[in-house]
Amino acid sequence: MASDGNETGGAAPAPDVEVLPARRGRRRILVLGAVATVVAVAAGMTVWIVGRGPESVGPGDPPDSAPTRFDPGQQLIRLGPLPGPARQVSYTTELDMHVLTVAGRPDVPFDRNDRYPPDSNWRVEVMMAARDADVHRYDREYDEEAGWHVPGGSVAPVRGRPARQNEGGILSWEYAPDAWMRISASGVDQPHDLARRVAEGIRWETTPLALPIQTMALPDGAVLGGAALRWADDESVKDYAYAQYLLKPIKDHDGSPEPDFMIGISAQSVADGRDNRTDDVTVSGRPGTAIDWARTDPAVYRVGKFPGGCTECVAEVHIMSRRANEAVGGRDKALKLAASIRLADGHDDPARWRAR
Repeated sequence: MASDGNETGGAAPAPDVEVLPARRGRRRILVLGAVATVVAVAAGMTVWIVGRGPESVGPGDPPDSAPTRFDPGQQLIRLGPLPGPARQVSYTTELDMHVLTVAGRPDVPFDRNDRYPPDSNWRVEVMMAARDADVHRYDREYDEEAGWHVPGGSVAPVRGRPARQNEGGILSWEYAPDAWMRISASGVDQPHDLARRVAEGIRWETTPLALPIQTMALPDGAVLGGAALRWADDESVKDYAYAQYLLKPIKDHDGSPEPDFMIGISAQSVADGRDNRTDDVTVSGRPGTAIDWARTDPAVYRVGKFPGGCTECVAEVHIMSRRANEAVGGRDKALKLAASIRLADGHDDPARWRAR
């Protein structure tokens, strides 16, 4: 996190390379039978395509160009001043989209005439799409149902680049040629103004996105396709952390690669998400649940009693394709994979892994 208390997090800056310990002598693409860290999403991870970040003259300058694919193992943007200290931060990566969300409480005094009470949260979300990707794909239907035009009417340029804003205050900004950001703000009196201030303060800085977990090896041919990390200021580890993987050969769905499987941890209980397909299981004395792959329905394997400093955590493996189900090896091996997930060395130093 940046050292400014009003930037994302308020903690001291992390080292230049946020890499948690990995086993020496192993490839960063995890291979069956090896032991390595999931934080192979950090520096050195070999991905299926050479992803990169927007190219700019300096961190404060809008990029001259943006790629059609990002590196999902890197954090590419940071935010400038915000309405108050960040209480919750999440950073999510996909091959053509990065999303940074920050929420907190205002750090200014309130009186009874203020519109929002002191315990009201503000929230800022920045979605950055790669070149030619639709930055509104996840929210277009919701925005239109709310009666808002997407992307909205033209407004004054931001940092010399075209911008549009709709009735809901959503700012669309062409931060690089044919590459757009969607910036939203809430919990403040002037969300339109805050969205513009956020855009004015965005910095482009490439930093490895490390996850505070490790696991046994993954199937052959697995390459990183995305990652997500969310933490709250009053939690020692996380709300959730996961990595999504693609299997070679990469298969596109409507022009965008779909992940084959996901591993990670969450703060949900083992019993969450039960349905009529759920089986209760025990893995090395630990309680778990299993929902097996069934044609097009994903498989979900969850194991509780998480060891090593996060007793409330649940380890999870999600199988999203038939070939991933075959590559992982079915229920028993998927549960074994979930049970192998641990906190990585250095997880107790948030500056090494928290998105910042």
